[in-house]
Amino acid sequence: MLSVWVTPEYGARLLQNWGNKTVAKKNKKKIAKRRAKSNQIKSRKKKLRLVKSRREPDVQVMYRPGIADMGAPPGFRAINMSQAVLEYGKPLEQYVKMDSKDGLNISMQSAMLLWNYANSVQRGEEDEKEGKDIIDILKRTFKLEYSEAHDLVKRMVERFDYLFPLDKQPKERFGPFMFIRKEISTIIRPFDYSTLKPSNEIIPPDEKDRELIERINKLDSYVKAEADYEEYENLLLELKEECMERFKKWLADKRLSEEIISLYDCINIYFDFIYGYMHDDIALLKSVPSIYFEEFFKDFLLRKMYVEPNEYVYWPPALKLFYKFLHEKNYLENPDNFIKEIDYIEFHFIEVLRKQFT
Repeated sequence: MLSVWVTPEYGARLLQNWGNKTVAKKNKKKIAKRRAKSNQIKSRKKKLRLVKSRREPDVQVMYRPGIADMGAPPGFRAINMSQAVLEYGKPLEQYVKMDSKDGLNISMQSAMLLWNYANSVQRGEEDEKEGKDIIDILKRTFKLEYSEAHDLVKRMVERFDYLFPLDKQPKERFGPFMFIRKEISTIIRPFDYSTLKPSNEIIPPDEKDRELIERINKLDSYVKAEADYEEYENLLLELKEECMERFKKWLADKRLSEEIISLYDCINIYFDFIYGYMHDDIALLKSVPSIYFEEFFKDFLLRKMYVEPNEYVYWPPALKLFYKFLHEKNYLENPDNFIKEIDYIEFHFIEVLRKQFT
């Protein structure tokens, strides 16, 4: 079975990555929750994997199927480790304020603590002293009585065994992935494009937009020229923030709804995929092979983002709007080919979501 022990170091990375795992919410409270998560990543730079041209000669690349094609048993789905811990820890959310950074951190840390203990119990390596220590920690953390903390530990041990039974775990090693039981079946509905009515007015680039496009072109030149890693990375990290803000303003200028405007940070993970991920060919925002759109929607997005199942359907319309934005700001001559590619993959993406969550 795939090892599921969460070390303190890996836990720290989970907390850092957790900040990225969000998408647009349906109300202001959920939007605030997403902002609190995303703020966690600003305290520490995220090391990005460069495109193949920067790959060290001795790096070994393991190819694996998409997350929806890993052969999960009926009633289960594949999930990566960080998402598995989050899913496992959902019952703890009732004890903290989940729209605050501190609440999110406390919930995650407690989930990892219980995960480790439940994992040891499942493997027949239960430590009685460790169990008592965890009860004491939960008492202080959540202000519980001893009996309440004891019952919580018991429930979380049972929950681990229910969600991740040993006999259902992957027989092949696909990296840090597990099979999780589907607790509920979600009806996945395609995005309702009748609610998306942007203004037809062209919003020409202002000075800040022109500076943004100049910097994106500079990043593209870094990719082609195999520029210094640190210089490349610094520009990429700055660009993501800058581009999200300019995209947000453009969405508002297009007089779109608050819900759609809140999707501006969807492009954060797309930047990571295009510029910070290993590809067999050079990929730029203006040059994305068709197969990469498929990889982004059917695998990368599902592995990197932790959101409610129906929230994934916002990504195709968000990226279509983003390519229109890039066109109006003079980065692209014509966005139609990109939009057609997203249109084509969107149907298949919905089918993948249904396979995962229904």
